[in-house]
This record gives sequence, C-alpha cells and structure tokens, in this order.
Amino acid sequence: MRFTRQLSVLAALAVLPALAAAQRAKGAKSVSCAVRATDAWVKRQAEWFDDSKHDWTNDTLRTALLQAAGIAAPLQAPVQFGVQVAGREPALGPTADKMVAELEKLAAARGSTWPTKSVVGAAGTHAVYLLAQRDTGFARAVLHRMMEAGPAESPAVDVATFEDHLRLVWGRKQIYGTQFHVGDNGKIVLAPMEDSAHADLRREDAALPPFKVGLCLANSGK
Repeated sequence: MRFTRQLSVLAALAVLPALAAAQRAKGAKSVSCAVRATDAWVKRQAEWFDDSKHDWTNDTLRTALLQAAGIAAPLQAPVQFGVQVAGREPALGPTADKMVAELEKLAAARGSTWPTKSVVGAAGTHAVYLLAQRDTGFARAVLHRMMEAGPAESPAVDVATFEDHLRLVWGRKQIYGTQFHVGDNGKIVLAPMEDSAHADLRREDAALPPFKVGLCLANSGK
C-alpha cells in the first residue's frame, strides 16, 4: 500500500474499542486518534506541502521522483504522521533503483543542485525521503542534505522521522518517538527512545502530532 494511502487510512481510524477499554480499566484518560484539518500540526503540513503555485524549477526531475517513489501529487495533509513501523515500508515504483542511483550521483557531486522544494516541489522532496530509505549508506547523505537545506526547503516532518530511523540504525535512541516495531506478541512496540519528556516540544517543531496521538495511531493501525 502506498505510504500516503496507508496513512490516510490511519487518519480515518478512531481508537480501537479494545484499546479504549484497556485504558479505562487502568483509569487512564482516553486518547483520541482523530485527526482534524483544524489541528495546528495538520495545518502546518497542509501549508508546507501545498504545491498549488507550481513554483518548482525542475518538472522533469519531479515527475521522475514521484514515479520512482510510487506516489501521486498533490499530496493531501497530513502527509506524515510520524508513525513508521519496521518491516512495513511502503512499496516504491518500478524505477526506484534507477532513481536512487541518480540521487547517489547527485549527493556525491560537489556543488550539485539537490532536489529541494524550490527545485522539485513539496511532493518531490517527500519522494526523495521515501527513496532514501532504500539504502542505509545513501540515507545518511540524504539526511545531511535535507538538514543542510533547512526547513524552508526540506519538510521538517520527514527530517524528524528520518533522523529517528537513522539513529536506531546507528545504535542510538530516537528522539521524536516515530519509530515502532512489531513485538513477539504481534503488538506494536515503540523503539528505544531518549528524553521522552521533551518529545512533544520536538514534535511540535517538526509539525508532527502530539506523542500520545502518535502512539494511538500506531496501535490503531496495527
């Protein structure tokens, strides 16, 4: 299932009855998985991923990136929920390997024009993020390029999720709480995390949903 389609399904889900019952049994407050267009983080994503002005400079590269990543424009907010489950990566297009090879050449060429928002549009930058996860070695160079370009040119939501993913690959703990895996009992488990007390501050900066909502979405989409 495509990444955006899968997350759209997640957005439509309410917390599972079983989960809600468990929370009530523990005396915990019920956490809603509902995602509303009026939520601040959704509005920020909608604004950033708005490609209606068609103001990118390389339409050919943008089209190739979208085809390789297996996504279609325009992207509908929220594009990124900050929920990534190991082993459940989205299917890419048939030209993914070829495009990754081209991006590797770009990343290695000093002074090359990287596909940022002004070059390939918001959807194009999201496609780069999806493709970069295909190769761990290449991913590091892509994350560096995304961070170097800054939040005006690289989507903060993708940078945050990507950073968490690579921190785990490097044997470190995540800091945004976006990475999950399926446990032995089949339940979704949050990957090791540090400084969880300040996770919501970092997630707010990255236009991600509050941590509790992310956990809820991860479990409801199991």
